[in-house]
Amino acid sequence: MKLLDSMQEAGTAVKCLITLAAVLAALLIGGIFIAILRVDPLEAYYYLLVRPFRSFRSIGEISVKLVPILIVGLGVSFTFQAKLSNLGGEGQICLGAIGMTIVGISPLAKSLGPVWLPLGILTAAVFGALWAGIAGFFKTQFGASEIITTLLLNYIAVQFLSYCVYYPLRDSKGNIPQSAKVASTLPKLFEGSRMNAGILIALAGFVIYWIVIKKTSFGYRLRVLGGSIKAAAFGGISQKKYYLSAMLVSGAFAGVAGAIEIAGTQTRLLEGLAGSYGFDGVVAALLGMLHPVGVLVSSILLAALSSGAETMQVKTGVSSLFLNVLQALIVLFILLGFSFFGAAGKKKQSDKRIGEVKK
Repeated sequence: MKLLDSMQEAGTAVKCLITLAAVLAALLIGGIFIAILRVDPLEAYYYLLVRPFRSFRSIGEISVKLVPILIVGLGVSFTFQAKLSNLGGEGQICLGAIGMTIVGISPLAKSLGPVWLPLGILTAAVFGALWAGIAGFFKTQFGASEIITTLLLNYIAVQFLSYCVYYPLRDSKGNIPQSAKVASTLPKLFEGSRMNAGILIALAGFVIYWIVIKKTSFGYRLRVLGGSIKAAAFGGISQKKYYLSAMLVSGAFAGVAGAIEIAGTQTRLLEGLAGSYGFDGVVAALLGMLHPVGVLVSSILLAALSSGAETMQVKTGVSSLFLNVLQALIVLFILLGFSFFGAAGKKKQSDKRIGEVKK
């Protein structure tokens, strides 16, 4: 929460400088770790940062990873605007994927053909929203920390997905714990690439977030609530109503991300489907400073890093798990940067008041 307070106090130029410095510092520290492994950091970073953009096929791979990161990042940005922390993206993706699968393998989907896809996506959004709404309910009714509840709900959702693929949704024709393939999938946009129509849905989410936050009373009230609870109460803005609404919208976005994973990439429900997309979305929102364009750019960067990490491991021997270290360092340095800025700003205000009193 202190990080969000400092971010709101900082100007745009300062935010950009702090974020850029955090990324560069993380890369520098990461380079030291790579050098300790007796690997050339420049070579490793070439495969991590540059190689993913060298071919049309690899750009398609970036787009596949970009979609869930961007959608989850936009979703959690709604909650961050209200100074809430939705860390349950992983669980909400799982619930969205389950909802999409239930519709996708049903006789109704087979009879409707591709027309079932919007219905499946809507179902996934509802599943994700309801799962996030549990945390929102406990927050508004009992004051429970949404950080703790969303994290705990992640574990429940992951285990529930495992139960689904082992029992009620398991494909009876196979021996592997996974569901049958859904009736139809999102169309591919280009031959020889895994880029699919999910990228268009993600960009639609980007536009929706921009319009809602910048142009609607709902977005304005979320920002007012995030700026000051007292000011929001004075203006007649219901804290409970908008906290719950923000969580529901955030969960719906993550649910859609789960739907696209099913209909656009995996084609069936299986364990580990959510991967690290929940955490990546949070990082994208923080890196992008909750601004629509910033979240988009950050999501592209994280997707490229995720794609490049696999190549880096093959070519240099540096584990792809290094990406987790790099992301953690970026978040740490952003936290330190904005905390320092917030402390410096408060000291400046205090000195100014002392000067006024002396006069």
